[in-house]
Amino acid sequence: MSANRSRLLFTCLAAAFSLNAQAAALTAGSPPSSAPTTFLDTQSGKIEGFMPDVAAEVAKRQHLDINYTAIPFSTLIQSVIAGKIDMIVAGMTPTEERAKRITFSQPVTAFGAGLVVRDDNKKTYNSWQDVKGDIVGTMAGTDYTQSLMASGIAKEVKVYDSPADMTRDLSLGRIAAGMNDYPILKAQEKAGGLKGMHVIDGYKPEHVSPMAFGVKKGNDQLMAQINSALTAMKEDGTLQTIKTKWGMP
Repeated sequence: MSANRSRLLFTCLAAAFSLNAQAAALTAGSPPSSAPTTFLDTQSGKIEGFMPDVAAEVAKRQHLDINYTAIPFSTLIQSVIAGKIDMIVAGMTPTEERAKRITFSQPVTAFGAGLVVRDDNKKTYNSWQDVKGDIVGTMAGTDYTQSLMASGIAKEVKVYDSPADMTRDLSLGRIAAGMNDYPILKAQEKAGGLKGMHVIDGYKPEHVSPMAFGVKKGNDQLMAQINSALTAMKEDGTLQTIKTKWGMP
């Protein structure tokens, strides 16, 4: 092989490698205050949590490089549609309505909503039917928020962008109960963030819903990579190990 042909081959290979490296770089959007699912670690300045750990393992197996940006849950779908992010890494349920707008991976885990009340609230809450007549706080963009509003059971439904804002209003008596993902509420409780309040362990959610990653419609290659890795992680026990680490069902 001539020197010129060798240089040409090297140049082509280098260019191909460069294109692959660029294609492997992804931006993911995650809520910054939904521990243990996703949260912003104030010490490291990085997005951490159960779903980012799963995404990191997916990235490792598929040779992807994921960079994170903190985005409120309620704007995640619009962000991926607009191309601001490539992937949603959050505790998002693939509802029928959402699936019309973006593509979801196979389920990563599944859980339902939990209920938190003040310690001086002696009312019994076994299901969301028991919030009848109450002012209830819940999180923006969640499927159970829409269901609760549509049911008309609660006297009023107040919607919040962050768990901390909701529990603050609960502590001040502005709402009678707060509804959020059960693992998030339990993480707040464990961290001491629910002083004077408690999560009702006997509460049965209306639905137990799957959680999945999301990408823009048409990004079939990325979705295939995600699903391939998730299938392998379920088979070899890696996903269960990550669930155990974060106390996820």
